[in-house]
Amino acid sequence: MKIDEKIIKLKKQMEEDKTFFWNHPEKGFEEIETSKYIIERLKRLGYEIRTNIAQTGVMAILRGKTEKPCVLFRCEMDALEMDEKGKMQHACGHDAHMTIMLALAELIIKEKDKIKGTIKILFQPAEETSGGAKKMIEEGVLENPKVDCVFALHVWSELKKGTIGIKSGPIMASTDPFNITVYGKEGHGAIPEKCIDPIYIASSIVLALQGIVGRNISPHETAVVGITAINGGNSNNKIPNKVEMKGICRTFNNDLRDYIKNRIEEISTNIAKSMNGRAVVTFKDDKYPALVNSKEYTDLVEEVSKEIVGKENIIKDYTTMCSEDFSYILQERNGAFIFVGCGQEKYFSQHSVDFRVDIDTVILGTQIMYSIFKKFFVN
Repeated sequence: MKIDEKIIKLKKQMEEDKTFFWNHPEKGFEEIETSKYIIERLKRLGYEIRTNIAQTGVMAILRGKTEKPCVLFRCEMDALEMDEKGKMQHACGHDAHMTIMLALAELIIKEKDKIKGTIKILFQPAEETSGGAKKMIEEGVLENPKVDCVFALHVWSELKKGTIGIKSGPIMASTDPFNITVYGKEGHGAIPEKCIDPIYIASSIVLALQGIVGRNISPHETAVVGITAINGGNSNNKIPNKVEMKGICRTFNNDLRDYIKNRIEEISTNIAKSMNGRAVVTFKDDKYPALVNSKEYTDLVEEVSKEIVGKENIIKDYTTMCSEDFSYILQERNGAFIFVGCGQEKYFSQHSVDFRVDIDTVILGTQIMYSIFKKFFVN
């Protein structure tokens, strides 16, 4: 693995930054201490800073001798899981991402006098829950000056440590959580003919929804439709009035996404109606579209990655049905999202309270982002 000496010299600072973020996990739009720490570090480095974007977001701006090109690098700030002591954890690696971006900021500020163009480093709140990227776009982070291309990375436990996953086209799925409420008519379990059983209706809906992927979608497409929770009734001898279900659908194709959502509603409402009941389907607003990398910048990342980890350690066919709100930014600007493998011999998945990212992976992520920077700004 080829790492610049100037990055290795930042290892102690990276460890300090990562330790702070790990010890101060905060939920989406509540990243108060996280934001303060980032702002203080950026001030010491001498950056122009925008604060309170989408409540807690921060953007560092470095203006070179010219305005263009304008390149944006982004990371997330929020923590995720709740452990048994009630403390939030950075169980997805965002602590590592912030550490990487602060290291990148420290590296590029030293080359300010040579830079022709503008660099924006974006620290984004609420990736895990509320789509903070969309709110930051609405508050103008891609303008003044207008961003030309965008880059982000994610440490990823599904890929072996020391590998890079990079692929053009769709690489992460859309996500659409939905709720279905089935209404029937409650009554005595011994007199079912006088009732409308929402449990029976809901069971029929669950089975029918499985047919969307198997019978309504081409085998050449990829999609997930599933019911993940079902609740109704509390008695051995009473038919309840309603059943509530939760589910998720995911796909790499944003057009197919709309079709699947329509089919879920059609199937659910029509089955309920045919059984004299009623079903109401609701989708959560503003959930993430599929994440799609552009070929030009995917090729650029692949080129720099070969120099760092070698061709044999680049994975060009990896995709995942997980989702990411960087997809909103890639809908607005061309760019690339990069997976940095952090999988160890003992495996812990993303979102596990045992998930950890070691400092070697942080150093590798920093090198990738710094190498992308050099492709644009250091000739």
